[in-house]
Order: sequence, then C-alpha cells, then structure tokens
Amino acid sequence: MADQKMKERRRVSLMIMVLFFQVLSASLHGCLAAIGQGQPPRKPTSIHPRAGVRSSVFLPVSGNVYPLGYYSVTIGIGNPPKPFQLDIDTGSDLTWVQCDAPCTGCTLPRDQLYNPSKKNFVDCKDPICLAVNSPNPPQCKNPNEKCCFQVQYADHGSVLGFIVSDTFPLRLVNGTLSKPHLAFGCGHRLQNRGLHPPTPTAGVLGLGKSKASISSQLSSMGVTKNVFGHCLGDNRGFLFFGADFVPKSGMTWTRMLQSSSDKHYSSGPAELLFGGKPTGIKGVNVIFDTGSTYTYLNLKVYETVLNLVRHQQTSMHKTL
Repeated sequence: MADQKMKERRRVSLMIMVLFFQVLSASLHGCLAAIGQGQPPRKPTSIHPRAGVRSSVFLPVSGNVYPLGYYSVTIGIGNPPKPFQLDIDTGSDLTWVQCDAPCTGCTLPRDQLYNPSKKNFVDCKDPICLAVNSPNPPQCKNPNEKCCFQVQYADHGSVLGFIVSDTFPLRLVNGTLSKPHLAFGCGHRLQNRGLHPPTPTAGVLGLGKSKASISSQLSSMGVTKNVFGHCLGDNRGFLFFGADFVPKSGMTWTRMLQSSSDKHYSSGPAELLFGGKPTGIKGVNVIFDTGSTYTYLNLKVYETVLNLVRHQQTSMHKTL
C-alpha cells in the first residue's frame, strides 16, 4: 500500500522540536552552546530504576544543511547490534533500513545491509502491520503472509519491502540498557528518480505521529514517554526520546493540531507576514518536516512573497 509523503530526504536549519502527548513544538537558538558538544547534560542516574519508571534516550546527531543536506543518527539493531546511520525525518512514520532480502537499488555494500532471519518477519495479522498501512488495510491474501510496505516520496523516489522486528539496544540516561523489540521496514527495492543523488545513509528514522513510529513504539512499551526532540546545528546536534531533556525556559511554544486524520505535525492555519507586516495571506497550512531541505510554498503564497521581495529590492535601489 503506497504511503504518499510530501517530502525529500534532506535537512533544514537550527531548530528543536519537542512533541508531547498534547503535541507541542518549539524553536531553540543556541541550544548546542547550552548543551555542549552534542553530549547530554549532566544529571543523576540510577543503575537500578524503580519498576515502571520511564527514562530517556539521548543520541548524537551529525550532518549539516550544506554541503551534505541531511542530518542523521546512528542506531544499533540486532543482537549483537549492527550500526545503521539513519536520516531523521518527522515527515514520515516508518523507520526503514536497506535490507539484504536480496536488495535492488541499495546504495550500500552488501555487508552493511540489514540481514533478516525468518523469525524477524512480521505477519499481516500483527497490529503493527495495520498501523503501517493505515488508513487502508494491508493488501494480504492470507493473514500469515509477510507484511509489506511501500513509501513513495515527492521527489519520485520510493522504497518497497517487508516489515520486520528486531532488538534495538538503547542506553537510557538512568544508566540502564534497554533492549526493546521494535518494528521497522526492511527495504529491498529502492528507486531514486529525483534530481539529487540519494543520501549515503542506511535508511530513514521515521518520527511521525502514527503508532508505527519509533517514538510511539517506545512509549507503548513503557521505555520512554511519548516525547521526542532534536537540536540541529552545523555538523553536530542531538536527538532525544523521553521528557528528561525538555527545556524549562528560553522557549517559544506552538500547539500542534490534534486531528487524527492529519498524519503530519502542523500548528494549523497561519498568516503570512513580511517584514513583520500583514500581507493579506491567511489560512496557510504548514507542516513541520525535518526531511525537507527547503521551505515550500504553494503558488499563490510564493508569488506574493516574490513580488514583495522584488518591491523591496526596487525601493532599496532607488534610495541608493
């Protein structure tokens, strides 16, 4: 079942986005200076936490806007864990890696691909299969068949594969090592028809709103709260799951829409200002997507902004 995503696998500017059960987002300037060189803040830890107490996961982020054009984290999968560099993306739900099943169109050497065993494949009857294919039911003739997925991107790239489940060893900030069994995509047929070459990452870390996202799965298992955030700078940054690193001050908060039909993070209709002044453009629906390099505007809004910029340049030229 095709999952249409309005995105490219590229990255944007310095920002942090924190998502609660109420789902909020915020921008933080200078966050890296406050946190340090991509290291978690010092905080007391407990080697033996109380039963049922959720903790947080802190992951260093690498990448930049230019020349790479993407940000990524490295996560171990399997037992023993094998490292995979994943493109972080709030614009899609499913985490997937290039998979030796065998693979067509994969960009990594075969020894760097995920190699599933029979026990890793998820059946169509599994609830996570329904979440991946939502709002439509899985296209399965038999409930015991392997659950399939397909993601299509706005740049005409796509990935096709099976849903699998494996161990994700995660070091929690309370000092414990959690080994949740998480579902993700085993991508074995990749196509890149975009203008840009594919990123050299092993896949995508989906941070969307559905039950199939890594954040939602960790929350449902009681590992972390359903909160994640990230801070992106030049060649460094961090990503966290859980509520331990939510800033207490210096934030500007924007409430996110709670519509169950909206698969993207959005603050709702916005008004376009230019130079702090109204432009007459209202009701603009904007989504937050770390998988896009640029900010995209519809034709009407784009032409309005373009005319305002041209007018400003003409006025500045006349004053010189």
